[in-house]
Amino acid sequence: MNRIKNISKVLGLILSVSVLSACTSPGVDNKDVSGTITPASNDGSSIAGAATDADTSGEGASNEDAASNSETTDVADSDNVSEKGSDQSASAATEATIYRDPISNQEPVKDGYLNIVFLGDEQFLTGEAEGNTIPDLMTNRFDYTNIYNLAIKDTTGAIPRSQTSTKPSDYKEPNFTAMAHVLAGDIKADTFSSYLGTDGVAACNKIDVKTVDYYVIGYGYHDYYNGIESTNENNPEDEHTLHGAIVTGIKTLQEVSPNAQFIVCSPYYCRFFDENGKDIGDAFSVTKGLNTLAVYANETVLAADQCTNTLKLPAISGTLFDLNGHTYTQYLESDGLTMNLKGRRIYTDALARLIKYHLGFIGEEEANTTITIADYN
Repeated sequence: MNRIKNISKVLGLILSVSVLSACTSPGVDNKDVSGTITPASNDGSSIAGAATDADTSGEGASNEDAASNSETTDVADSDNVSEKGSDQSASAATEATIYRDPISNQEPVKDGYLNIVFLGDEQFLTGEAEGNTIPDLMTNRFDYTNIYNLAIKDTTGAIPRSQTSTKPSDYKEPNFTAMAHVLAGDIKADTFSSYLGTDGVAACNKIDVKTVDYYVIGYGYHDYYNGIESTNENNPEDEHTLHGAIVTGIKTLQEVSPNAQFIVCSPYYCRFFDENGKDIGDAFSVTKGLNTLAVYANETVLAADQCTNTLKLPAISGTLFDLNGHTYTQYLESDGLTMNLKGRRIYTDALARLIKYHLGFIGEEEANTTITIADYN
């Protein structure tokens, strides 16, 4: 897991570097699901319109990001994760003895520090060797921020069908609900040491769940790729489905982090190629036998709507930022799946704007402006 050099230098996490491997020879489903992404509306706490979050305020460091055109080297200036002069102030947050004034009246835990935990797959690990993963980049979007990246390569939201019991002792894979139980103290972190590594286990044990402000949750691609059911209409909390796992995992974490907000991020748009490099379709047309990736993405949003204190980042919609069938070559690596550095910067700014809107730093109009990649060229 990546070593997170946040402002507080709280902890580094190390995970193996990985990118999503191209899907080979899946079936193609021409069913149009492009209109299935639902607006994000949950007790007024999410951005109006669900998916039109953009960064025109300058607070998200977009201008500095755009200054660098390199997508293979370490980021410069605002995206060097060790920069800013607030290291000493931020490190005090972990001592639980020094408190600042709340960052805003809407700060979930009003201790003056933004404590953010990332849970998901390798979309939050891409760029770890260079120190510019999405969690890395978030450290420069806010002052007084502690970032914990608990993302794990190739992981799913749902538990495997072979797991018939949901007792803590029966979790063998670090899917979302299992990791929720780890943070809740029901499962020892070292149970998943082969996935988390030594530093990852230490991070799980270090996090004070009572002070977490935001959990950023990003699952769904591997549920889709492995043919796991997206939902169970008869049991919306079925952990064997993506929808049910997200609902159950959030509820588990809410028991130990009652003030936290949960940001559910859908999978983003991608393109698929066969073993010969032929384009066979995109997230709205290619299926692994059950549904398209877009359907799974929509289920993450619907799951968030079923929970309280949730915000939604429907990345696949194309209106949060303009990643779509026309621009994907600018956002993604040649595999059509992995976000390049520019794409990760834009994604980070979209995520930061969602938090800023929730904190009351920006208004609805600004929050509903689509980020365009042309602004980063």
